[in-house]
Amino acid sequence: MNNHLRVILLALFLNIFSVLSAQAPYTAYYEKTISAYGNMAEGNYSLAAKLYEEAFADNLPFPDDLANLRDCYLAMGDTASAVNCVERMIACGWQLRETYPVMDFTPMENKIGSFDSVRIAHITDIYPALRQKYLQQIDPALNAYLERIVLNEIFCQEVRDGAFGEERWTNAPFAQNAADLCDLLKNKELDRKHVDVWNSQLLQIALVHCAKALGLKEYARDTLYTGMMELLKQEVLKGNLYPDVYASVYDIVYWFNYGKSYYGRQLTFDPETGKHRCVEIEDAATVDKRRAAIGLPPVWAFCKKYNITPPANY
Repeated sequence: MNNHLRVILLALFLNIFSVLSAQAPYTAYYEKTISAYGNMAEGNYSLAAKLYEEAFADNLPFPDDLANLRDCYLAMGDTASAVNCVERMIACGWQLRETYPVMDFTPMENKIGSFDSVRIAHITDIYPALRQKYLQQIDPALNAYLERIVLNEIFCQEVRDGAFGEERWTNAPFAQNAADLCDLLKNKELDRKHVDVWNSQLLQIALVHCAKALGLKEYARDTLYTGMMELLKQEVLKGNLYPDVYASVYDIVYWFNYGKSYYGRQLTFDPETGKHRCVEIEDAATVDKRRAAIGLPPVWAFCKKYNITPPANY
């Protein structure tokens, strides 16, 4: 083999390696959690718990996935392991109550009805110390970058609540926040292990407002919107942004624009059945493939778990 050919083959190998290295480190994690979620929806709690634990062995879990594991243990009557899951949730950034005063989130007690008062009191008691231990791994400088987007969201909400009074003006700060977010994600590596704001529910609200400010047809910012959503999708594949958050943000804009959902995440309430249902899905035959590509379980599993009526075209 001559040197020229060796150089070509080496370059080809390095290119393939770089592509593989750039692929989502959370691919295997999502494959496991999707399978676990499906088994959980079918009532196979023991297998679901096993799959969740396998997924968590090699990657930092999302608090939402740990909450699913917690519910599996509760369903099996293993409340000790369920409590341990809540402790692990705190260690991964879950907050007992949202710290931002402008938002009012339901206390944990109302979310974990299967816990008795003793265990709820125990979790409430140990939370401050575990939260502080978790925060020790957070890089304040990196966290401050994403924190700015959240603080901008608070300002934007204040503007919307009456400072300008005209929709075309109140949309402007949300659009600017979106532009700032895009610049940030292009230029900074904000690993969830060191950036607490990825877990903030207020960030999720900010993402919705950013997406609507850019993505709604009336604002004609399609290029900026698609660029932002691609950046957010990459954060999902890196394991920073929870897939369901991305799908929810994408779907609300898609629904406003087309009257359908793209990922099957947009819901509406059906007064006849007293249940929520998914709105009509775009190209329903391939929706589960789209969902799997970003780490989400099939629509049927999501609907079955939450007793949601699937869309008529699914």
